[in-house]
Amino acid sequence: MWIILLIFVLYFSPTSIAQEMVKQGDFLGAKIVESLPDWFKTSFMDFPEDLEEANAENRHLMIYFHQNGCPYCAKLVEENFHDVALVAKLKKNFDVIETNMWGDRDVTDWTGKKFSEKEFAKHMKIQFTPTLVFIDSKGKTLLRLNGYQSVEKMHIALDYIASKAYIKDSYSNYLNKSKTNNQGELNAHPIFTSGSHLLARSQKLPAEKMLAVFFEELNCKSCDLFHTQLMPLKTTQAYLKQMQVVRFDALSNAKLITPSGNRSTAKDWYEELNLTYKPAIVFFDKFGNEIIRKDAYFKSYHLHSMMEYVLTGAYKTEPSFQRYIEHKSKLLRKQGITVDIWK
Repeated sequence: MWIILLIFVLYFSPTSIAQEMVKQGDFLGAKIVESLPDWFKTSFMDFPEDLEEANAENRHLMIYFHQNGCPYCAKLVEENFHDVALVAKLKKNFDVIETNMWGDRDVTDWTGKKFSEKEFAKHMKIQFTPTLVFIDSKGKTLLRLNGYQSVEKMHIALDYIASKAYIKDSYSNYLNKSKTNNQGELNAHPIFTSGSHLLARSQKLPAEKMLAVFFEELNCKSCDLFHTQLMPLKTTQAYLKQMQVVRFDALSNAKLITPSGNRSTAKDWYEELNLTYKPAIVFFDKFGNEIIRKDAYFKSYHLHSMMEYVLTGAYKTEPSFQRYIEHKSKLLRKQGITVDIWK
């Protein structure tokens, strides 16, 4: 009798038994921020009121989107928000308000619409944490930093907003003016296609592959790090080989046709896309629609997850990259694979 019972169990539920026998993979890299700086503004999440108070003191509003366990958020708090010179600028010129992209507090935006924190983050199309959004007196977004940027780069962003340079200049032009050394060459790699860049694609004339557009610049430390640390990885190469990959000097006047079919130059297209970082990678589908962008500092786990998000078509059913990467991590761990989100 017991033999028959054992056969029944093994025959009808081998998957469940196998899953129980697999030890769940570890989850590494998450980091909890114990406390946010005490100089952050205490807000009731009523942004019309916050804007009114900021305007009265000739300050700008900076909204900090974060989530629990985010190592990039921890890096921002521990390094940027504890840098003496950077903190001095923030205290002098900005009211900083934090919001958890998965939180449940009530939020009223500058138009009077009411949300929960997570609904507000979705409304603002937050794909990465940390995200910093700088707001003017009427609720217009002046600048958005999607992901972690270094202390040095954040100084430039704060100066741009505090000086009100945005009145006359785009952020990309402002960045270009701070560039002093334009000698040298971009990092070479055979995966970048050469020649004319006719990138047009549409519903009527779709491309054969997804498109990855790199924007870099000469004498760029973060570009050099990308090419020495991330570009040589086998996974990076395997994923990029499945795409059409082009690369531009973001400060150049190289001519191109954008995926939407418009004539432009590398410099103008970088500005049009409102990119804030180099190297930036913008991923487009076969019809010319932007899917997602890498516009900040990311390590391999998040970079490769972005590429998987594009190549698998997961973006079609899951508009939130954060939900996608959370689900991916859970599936890997169920298979006994260790996940390190800070790798």
